[in-house]
Amino acid sequence: MPSLKITIRIATLKDIELIHSFIAQKAEFDGFIQPLPLSLEQLQKTLFTDSPLAEILLAEVNQTAVGFALIYPTFSSFLAQPTLWIDDLFVLPDMRHQGVGTALIEEIAEIAKLRNYGRIEWTVATRNTPAINFYKKQGAEILDNLRLCRVVV
Repeated sequence: MPSLKITIRIATLKDIELIHSFIAQKAEFDGFIQPLPLSLEQLQKTLFTDSPLAEILLAEVNQTAVGFALIYPTFSSFLAQPTLWIDDLFVLPDMRHQGVGTALIEEIAEIAKLRNYGRIEWTVATRNTPAINFYKKQGAEILDNLRLCRVVV
């Protein structure tokens, strides 16, 4: 099977409805109870301002978006260096196992290197064995001794 020509680009305001759709699809995949509390206005205020809180990368095949990643900087006191957090990484089900996720991870790694970030981090559901296996193939170390903590404010 010939390999796909996958391009990765940074999303712009014109992609806001697509971004909203991708987030909703990822939420459904993750088992999040609908409806999502986010709105297009909230996305615009947080992603497309002079000081955006995160960036969206879109993976495209034949100029059609087939996946996305939402990333933002964090900081590691242990490294005394910024790090890059992947909050979302999602590929449309019929486009999985075709290199789209790998292309997104590789682009994120390039961004981290260019910005001199110390590492890339994210979470994965313990029940999501395919994703865990995919991330291991990408060189990720799955940390079993840490747990996500959350306080809703």
